[in-house]
Amino acid sequence: MSLRLEVSRELRASPERVWDELVDWRGQDRWIPLTHVRVTGTRSTGLGARVAALSGFWLGPVPVGLLDRFVVTGWTPPGSAPGDAPGELAVLHLGPYFTGEGSFKVLPDPAGARLVCTEVFTVPGGAPVEALLRLVLPVMRRGFAASLDTFAGLVERPRGA
Repeated sequence: MSLRLEVSRELRASPERVWDELVDWRGQDRWIPLTHVRVTGTRSTGLGARVAALSGFWLGPVPVGLLDRFVVTGWTPPGSAPGDAPGELAVLHLGPYFTGEGSFKVLPDPAGARLVCTEVFTVPGGAPVEALLRLVLPVMRRGFAASLDTFAGLVERPRGA
């Protein structure tokens, strides 16, 4: 069975600015607490980019905490199609703690942009672990929303400020 986590946030920033910060892998530690991100493949942008996000810390080459390895499976920057086309980043989570798909849509909005983040994931351990996660899901949602609040502060100020 899969679990779904979705959070969205209106941002007073252009879709292009939102996209640039969203796909700055190494910069994600500025808005996702206790998370350190590394590009692990030869590509750092576009389809096929491989990334490891660790909520915890690295002890040399050894991850201590929750490791999320993923590959970029969809890469459509906003405005890359004619008109006010939305942007979409899609990832495939490879484990080891959970697998599934993530989607990050950057939509035009009267305020600037709306970022919609959706994660659909499964975890090993079967029904008991999933039941526990269902109880924790509201806390995870609030944590994700708090990260997007921090992200808003980042994208809504002038570049380099």
